[in-house]
Amino acid sequence: MDTGASARPTCGTLYRLFEEQCPSLEFLHPSAIPHGDVRLADRALGHMRGQAEKVYLGACSAFMIRPADDWFGWAVEAMMFTCRHYGLSLSLSTAAGEVWGYADSSLVQYILEAIATEPPTSPIWHHLRGALCGIPCANVDQEYHLRADWGTRCEPLNWLM
Repeated sequence: MDTGASARPTCGTLYRLFEEQCPSLEFLHPSAIPHGDVRLADRALGHMRGQAEKVYLGACSAFMIRPADDWFGWAVEAMMFTCRHYGLSLSLSTAAGEVWGYADSSLVQYILEAIATEPPTSPIWHHLRGALCGIPCANVDQEYHLRADWGTRCEPLNWLM
């Protein structure tokens, strides 16, 4: 039975094509990157690409990033490019400051909508998010929000120098 899998590009091909497009992307020009920090932008884009590849391969249903406020606009552009490249859909949760990439699935959109109605940090909120990101139910940390640094976003200028 032919499932059409032979027509899908391999990750190696997708990676090469992604890299070939990067020099022409406006959001990767130093003037478009917050603080002109090309190193951080390159790392962030690599993280997005790796997470998108996991979703593309079916290892998990979705992935999420939660950038610092001053990186949010840049991150949305980078995620739009990354998701489009891997054939994924994109959803913004501006209230939570999150950008989600996911395989085109009504179930994922349903879960994202359910997450939005749950009180943040409730057990169901943690489990729904964990399920989307491929974290086994038994490994979901329902007390993640009680950690000392929870809610603190990376401030790259402080740790890259």
